[in-house]
Amino acid sequence: MAKILIIDDDESVRNYLVAAISRKGHDPLPAATCQDGLAQLDDPTVQAVVADLFLPDSPPIAEWMAQLKRHAAGRPLILITGEPSEELAAQVRGGEIAAFLSKPFELAFIHKLLERALADPAPRAADPPDVQGPP
Repeated sequence: MAKILIIDDDESVRNYLVAAISRKGHDPLPAATCQDGLAQLDDPTVQAVVADLFLPDSPPIAEWMAQLKRHAAGRPLILITGEPSEELAAQVRGGEIAAFLSKPFELAFIHKLLERALADPAPRAADPPDVQGPP
């Protein structure tokens, strides 16, 4: 069982992910704000992060991603957004980002990404993240 941090201000998305991750036997840790998410990410037992890119208290996207990467310290990051664009996808490609998804996303896809991220928690810089658009 892995502790997975979920950072999303949308309560319905957060609850959906909490339920989905719980059903797979993992321990979800919900956070509604950047500040709360980063504080919880300082817990070394958190093994992966699913984070929304646009939160009411988030700084500009580049700064928010830098904060997430710094606090995650090599743990897998799965980024989600309700406002996808090619420009945004280009910004988040590479580095420590395991995947980039646009809302709505399929539950099976999240499970697959988490299984892969937890099995190989160190994405290689040469591997582009998975990008999924609306179904």
